Amino acid sequence: MNKKLILASGLALFSSVVNATENGTDTFALGAEGVLAGALPPPGLYLLSYYQHYQASEFVGSKGQSIIPNFNLEANAVVPRFVWMTEQKVFNGQLGFYAVQPLVNVDLKINGQKASEAGLGDFIFAPMLGWHQGNQHWAAAIEGVFPTGDYKASRMANIGKNYYTVRPILAYTYHQPQGWDISTKISYSMNSENKDTHYQSGNYFAADYAIGYQLYPGLTLGVEGYAFKQLSSDEVNGEKIAFKGQSLAYGPAIHYQQKGWSIEAKYLKETNVENRPEGDSTWLKLVWTF
Repeated sequence: MNKKLILASGLALFSSVVNATENGTDTFALGAEGVLAGALPPPGLYLLSYYQHYQASEFVGSKGQSIIPNFNLEANAVVPRFVWMTEQKVFNGQLGFYAVQPLVNVDLKINGQKASEAGLGDFIFAPMLGWHQGNQHWAAAIEGVFPTGDYKASRMANIGKNYYTVRPILAYTYHQPQGWDISTKISYSMNSENKDTHYQSGNYFAADYAIGYQLYPGLTLGVEGYAFKQLSSDEVNGEKIAFKGQSLAYGPAIHYQQKGWSIEAKYLKETNVENRPEGDSTWLKLVWTF
C-alpha cells in the first residue's frame, strides 16, 4: 500500500465548501472528512479534489419546526485543494501549507421566489503541522477564510460570505494498515462582521468523525458524520439575537485505494437541526499523488 497516498488522504481534514450564522450557512465543509482525517503525507506537492451535492427542503427553527415557507436549497461544489508539505520541522511536527478555491453553484427557492448563482467561493489558506507515532497520527492547522467570493447584499443567494473567518483545527487518526480506522477532526470558527449587512455570525464548533474497517486490501467501509454547534449568538448592529444553529449527521461511507490514487464516497443525513437548513449531502473525494 502506498504510504504517501495513505497520508495524503488525511489532508481532507482541511477543506471548505458550503453550508445559525447569517442565513443559516457558514464556510465550513461539514462532513468532508473521513478515513485518515488526522494523517498528513510526506514532503511533496499534492492535489485533492472534492465534489459535494447538498439538498435541503426545510429551514428549521429552534424547536425543530419549519420556519421558512416553501424552502428549497440545492448546492453543488467542486473544490480543488493544493497542498505543499515541506521537510521543515516546527515543534517536532512536519510543516505544510494548503490553498483552497471552491467553485460553487447554488439554487434557492423561498415561497415562490427563485435565485441561482454560480462562481468562485471564498479563498482559504492555512499552515499546518503533522505528527506520527506508529498507528497514531495528529494534525493541526490555523485556517483563514478570505471574503473573495462573489457577494451582493441585495441577492437572495450568494456564493461568498463577505466576512473573514479564523479557524483553528485539530485532528486525530488511529489507523491499522489492515484493520480499523478511527478518525476525528474538531474545529472552532471565529467570524468577523459582514460590513454590508452589519451582521456578525456567532462562533461555532464543528467535528467530523469516521469509523471504518478494511474488509479487503484497499477497500474500507465505514460510518461517518459530523456535529455542528454554534456557541455564541449572532449579532445585528452590535446587538445579540437569539439565533444559534446546530446539527448532527451520519451515514455510510466507502473508501477505495490503489497505488497513486484513492477515492472516497459518502452519503450523510442531517438530524437534530436548529436554525439551519435540514437536508442531506453526498460527497466524492479524489486523492492524487505525484
